[in-house]
Amino acid sequence: MLGRCLMMVMLIMLTCSTPLHAETQLNDREALAGLTSAKVIFDVRVADLGKLVFNLKLFNETMEGIAAQGVKPEMVVTFRGPTVKILNAAALDGEARNLFRDLKKKGVQFEACGVAMRILKADPAGLIPEVKLVANVFNSLIGYQNKGYALITIN
Repeated sequence: MLGRCLMMVMLIMLTCSTPLHAETQLNDREALAGLTSAKVIFDVRVADLGKLVFNLKLFNETMEGIAAQGVKPEMVVTFRGPTVKILNAAALDGEARNLFRDLKKKGVQFEACGVAMRILKADPAGLIPEVKLVANVFNSLIGYQNKGYALITIN
């Protein structure tokens, strides 16, 4: 009988208690404390459209998360290596094109590497309008990092 009562009490406690994680709202306040803006440059080298779309969604989520915490995001996304071959209207699906358009409207700058395009024989004329062709993305990576942009490499 005592065991049965003890089990009932435990069952009631478990049923009525709220898990700790449900009460906790995740944030990045500690990392973003004291910042009014956060500058980041993403170095993207993926050959697969699905991976590119996944990362574009992640960039958007990152941008929104930073802004929601009162910090102005400043983002540059550079594309080099095999990614330059899929930055044309023929290779991108509607979801990818919409992500590029939306991110560009939010202020994200996109750059494609002219060196990679030359080496991989990608046609610069086919580049989507949201992406700016630059001479060498390495120069962009060097320049932006020296201007205080944090580097995140995406492979």
